[in-house]
Amino acid sequence: MEITLYRAAQEALTNVRRHARASQVSIELAFAPSERIRLRVKDNGVGADGVGQGFGLIGLRERAESVGGKIAVRSARGRGFTLEVELPG
Repeated sequence: MEITLYRAAQEALTNVRRHARASQVSIELAFAPSERIRLRVKDNGVGADGVGQGFGLIGLRERAESVGGKIAVRSARGRGFTLEVELPG
């Protein structure tokens, strides 16, 4: 689980650096015993209408699903980008 969360944060921050042109990024990790663990990475960058499925996001989805988790990606032009990863606790 730790490696999955680490790689998700790493990929999200790499995408912010490469594409977002953001001035702020927040990372939130929320967990409780015997519940789901949620990682959220959100930026205030340029965003996009629709989210591409590059190799990084495909790999993250596969990695999360392999441990019973899921990812959600949201973006809109001018409203930044949000990646959420939820894994079993």
